[in-house]
Amino acid sequence: MKRRDFLRAAVSSSLVYGLGSMPGIASSVLAQSAAMGLTRNTFVNVMLEGAPDLRHLMPPAYSSDQNSYGYQFWKAKATAHGLSASDSNAWANRWDNDYFHLSSTDGNKTVDFGLSKEAVWLKKMWDKGNLAVINNMVAGVDRNHSHCQMQLNQGDSHSHMSDQPGWGGKLVRAAGGNVVSLTASPSDFCFSPDGDNWMKRGNDNLISASNTRAMGLYEPLSDDNSRQAGIARSLEGYYQAKQDEMSSNSLYRRFVDQEAEARYYGGLIDERLADHPVPMAIEALYTEGALTELADIKLAPQIRNLYDSILCNDIMDMRVASMLVGGWDTHKDQKMKLDSLFTDLFGEGRAFDALQASVPTEVSDKMVFMFAGEFGRQLKSNGDAGTDHGRGTSYLLVGENVRGGIYGDMYPAEELSRLGDKSPDINGLTSLEHVLAEVSNWVQPGSSSVIFPNLAHKNKEDGLDLTLFS
Repeated sequence: MKRRDFLRAAVSSSLVYGLGSMPGIASSVLAQSAAMGLTRNTFVNVMLEGAPDLRHLMPPAYSSDQNSYGYQFWKAKATAHGLSASDSNAWANRWDNDYFHLSSTDGNKTVDFGLSKEAVWLKKMWDKGNLAVINNMVAGVDRNHSHCQMQLNQGDSHSHMSDQPGWGGKLVRAAGGNVVSLTASPSDFCFSPDGDNWMKRGNDNLISASNTRAMGLYEPLSDDNSRQAGIARSLEGYYQAKQDEMSSNSLYRRFVDQEAEARYYGGLIDERLADHPVPMAIEALYTEGALTELADIKLAPQIRNLYDSILCNDIMDMRVASMLVGGWDTHKDQKMKLDSLFTDLFGEGRAFDALQASVPTEVSDKMVFMFAGEFGRQLKSNGDAGTDHGRGTSYLLVGENVRGGIYGDMYPAEELSRLGDKSPDINGLTSLEHVLAEVSNWVQPGSSSVIFPNLAHKNKEDGLDLTLFS
């Protein structure tokens, strides 16, 4: 890099990091004295990238009455389930054999629905009253993946500006602590406001933990005389010398301080984890040939990273975590793809079941997970055994503090009249801000008024009570 470019980058980064501060960790951890584990409410955001068909996960009960929703829905979606659109016996068998049969009563209305038998963990949480299914949700309405993902990550159903902070970053700015990104690179969700400017994003409260088992800088053994070890020792000595000779207002000071902080805090995390092997249930998720090995090679490390971040929370001060699972854009062969994804996420002994089995109850009691995609899928199959982009969708909220049940009309009767349309959508009746505001207030009471100041003007389904937490 040319010197002028380096200086330009240094000046720019000072607006984000501040002088002598490692982004996301040092400034808050220096004053942090929490016990190991989770002592405060902690939210885990799981982006289902690609727009999942959650009606595939939770279809209506099959009915032989040809005028009923339960018959017409299965007819319209049959080929996406790998079935003939004219074989009602096959639909009935799919319903009977592959779905748990559930029901929910709200007032005088009872809804009968299924839950895929691939999703054993969700069934456990439903039975405990800790799974909320929030229907007819909407972020963006243009069916564009990148735009609607941006809107969901920012928590703004009308955003058109890609450089704004994410609602996860805003939440930790209001609640204290950090966002921990567990993915290969942080998403828009993770970036906090830059200083006092809530329209511009920075990363002061962001920790990137793409591999928690290698957070520290390389420290060679004393008898290691390799070239790599020599370079590492030279760099450490160089940065230490610069620490001693630089003035506090040097443009280069922030880089030197960041190296020292990365070495110190990374060393603390490495030291902690060296004494705590990965639990067998989680290790099996990425062990070749294990019975619970995940098909998605990117998901298993995120589960491990989350476990480790909990274990190191007195160092990392995690209030919000960010995860991402891709592969949901099912225009073709939907059944095969979704069954695999549901198994990875929610199967017995798989991702979140393994995590919950590996942490103590007092940790589970402090965690809530939200599973949501940028939009939904259409109400009928396309010609390739899949479904095309829609608008309305459902969000899943899971946790010990969640007030489980069905929120919003799960299968609106008016959808029947639209099944013959060229591209019938689930209607998006409730803007995403309403659910995100409830989550924010659970993490930090009163924070929604800061994060979503225009909430009163956002659409909400008639009669919808979003008391999501007990």
